[in-house]
Amino acid sequence: MHPIVPMAVIAVVFSATLWCGMLWLYSGRTMRFIRLVPLGLPLSAIVNMLVKGPIGQGVGELSGIDPGLGLQTPVWFLIFLFLLAPVFEELIKAAPALIPSVRRLIETPGDALWTGMALGMGFGIGEAIYLAWQVSASGAYGEYPWYAFTGFFGERLLVVFMHGMMTGLLVLIAKRGHPVLGYLAAAGAHALLNSGAVLYQLGLAPGWAANSVLGVMLLVAVLLFERIRPKRVAAEHSDDVIYFSSAE
Repeated sequence: MHPIVPMAVIAVVFSATLWCGMLWLYSGRTMRFIRLVPLGLPLSAIVNMLVKGPIGQGVGELSGIDPGLGLQTPVWFLIFLFLLAPVFEELIKAAPALIPSVRRLIETPGDALWTGMALGMGFGIGEAIYLAWQVSASGAYGEYPWYAFTGFFGERLLVVFMHGMMTGLLVLIAKRGHPVLGYLAAAGAHALLNSGAVLYQLGLAPGWAANSVLGVMLLVAVLLFERIRPKRVAAEHSDDVIYFSSAE
């Protein structure tokens, strides 16, 4: 067994417990959005194996370009490869929201946020499984102990939340009548999130810079979440509870 497998199991279980628990708590302690998380689980493998991979390879073959050339790769092709993830992943993450049974759940903008977050978190959890499978199948890093993959654990834990926020934003803005704007916002955030890692892989930025981008994006996402999530406020001098949402 590849040593990344135990860490992947820990990352998946911990991420699912933490973020699904958060979703349950903030969405009103209901399971109706948690039940949507499994819809996103297979989407990372699907978009990577059936969409991004074939398109990247196909365009590379047609252009006579080897994607593994690094900085020797033509700039246009580097940009093309960079955009594959935000363009296609944000589409497929939100696609289950078009299923009639899922659409019926989205009665308010608050429902839209929780629906998108559930789908995005499911995608993120599935992505952790897919990446671990890819590393295990390749045999790379097999000489390391399982605890050497703590970086994988930390990154996946944060990225699951980020995927949830990006898809939540998309579905929320779409609910408000601007689906194209929602898609562009999610894809743009996704591109910014990936920028540090891409620059690091190309040797244009140190590892700490890539981690800094993730940290900044996480902070922005947390602040945005606090701004747009539905709020619950107790009425003054009353036993009643008033619900209102800045997202509505």
